[in-house]
Amino acid sequence: MPDEHALILNGSQKFGKTGTLTSVYNPADGITEIGRYHRAEELHIELIERAAEDGFKSFQHSSVYQRAEILENLAKLLEADIETFAQLIVNEVGKPIQLARGEVERSIQIFKGYARQVFQQNTISYPVPGYEAQVHRFPIGPVLAITPFNFPLSLVAHKLAPAIATGCSITIKPSPLASLCALRLGRLAAKAGYEAISVIPADDALSEMLVKHPVFKKISFTGSAAVGKKIRQLAGHRSLTLELGGNAAVIVEDFKHFSPDKIATRIAYGAFSYAGQICISVQRILINEALKAEFMPHLVQAARNIPVGDPKDPKVLVGPMISMQNIQRSRQIIKDALKGGGNVVYGGNTFNTFTLNPTLLDRTSPDMTVNTEEAFAPIATIQTYKTFDNAIAMANQSRYGIQAGVYTHSAVKQREAFQQLEVSGVLINEIPTLRADLLPYGGIKESGQGHEGILAGIEDYTFPKVYLESLE
Repeated sequence: MPDEHALILNGSQKFGKTGTLTSVYNPADGITEIGRYHRAEELHIELIERAAEDGFKSFQHSSVYQRAEILENLAKLLEADIETFAQLIVNEVGKPIQLARGEVERSIQIFKGYARQVFQQNTISYPVPGYEAQVHRFPIGPVLAITPFNFPLSLVAHKLAPAIATGCSITIKPSPLASLCALRLGRLAAKAGYEAISVIPADDALSEMLVKHPVFKKISFTGSAAVGKKIRQLAGHRSLTLELGGNAAVIVEDFKHFSPDKIATRIAYGAFSYAGQICISVQRILINEALKAEFMPHLVQAARNIPVGDPKDPKVLVGPMISMQNIQRSRQIIKDALKGGGNVVYGGNTFNTFTLNPTLLDRTSPDMTVNTEEAFAPIATIQTYKTFDNAIAMANQSRYGIQAGVYTHSAVKQREAFQQLEVSGVLINEIPTLRADLLPYGGIKESGQGHEGILAGIEDYTFPKVYLESLE
């Protein structure tokens, strides 16, 4: 019998088995039941509201030492449970085991990083003549965090850790496709001493009710641009962090620093790992036309070298997509590109029923869906350009703007890319798929608003309060 996971309300599972019981199936075969969870319903709204409010009241005045201790405790508990979480990630979302283990390790470092950063919340004094002037930061209040399936542990950690660090309560609404990891982490958080946490899997209707609920003073959402737009409309004037879609570009201007083989290998990794189900996966490869003839064989070979198959195999990087619906959508994107004149350079077919092979397309136009939308699949397009200015313009021809990568030895072009690319992160001689968890991470244009990351998260979950005392 698969494990049954209860709802968590204010750190307790007391009322957790009153919701609809929902089964979770392994996306690698679609039939193996790996667990069950209770889904919240409308009857739970009052309990959820009270848990958020009571949790905040009890935790907002905790000391930074208490918060740091909880974060350290949680990191240690997670460290002791690495393989259990890694296997759960593999089974729940089909992430290859080597990437799943990496996600657990990252999550541990996120909690440890916030445990250190919590002590940096110092009062800032300002020189105002005739006054003692200070600015303090206070916890913003109960937080609603809505998380996606693709990083079922680390993206929850990026929302949970700053809540603990700042003295907020948090209500986590995980993806229905990835609720088991969030529930397990919620139990560990309570065990670590943080009881101001609720984890409540819910359907779209209940999620909308929660977004509208005034008890939540902060909403943090990671997911699609369409849902993010709706949340922005429903949230009113409350604080929002929205981490939305992307179709990241990488520019290959020259080979002076790295060999074409090394660049191609790195780009293929960024495009196809975890079946491209990452919002900063490489989706558009822009190559200096003078380099294309030399670079293409390396790129095709790099795509061919990406291991595809069983996500439990430690060598595999591309496993199943999260659902058949996503497979069908991806195949349609490829079909539409070919119909519009595109050409398959490599792949374009399925490895098995649940897995799409890495796919490289060229001869696509900028207005094709494969270039304008987020593919969220192991699909990348190849385009050439004449000048570096052309490359910048092509990369900017997107409604999204999270990160971009640029390969060039020229310091002048590196600065030009940094100044002109319409993204919130420019990675030089690196792919855009790298996220440094310490640094601010977010998007511009339709990729969202606000930032996560250890340096930005504490500010995002607090508000400034001015203390001004007359000295006369």
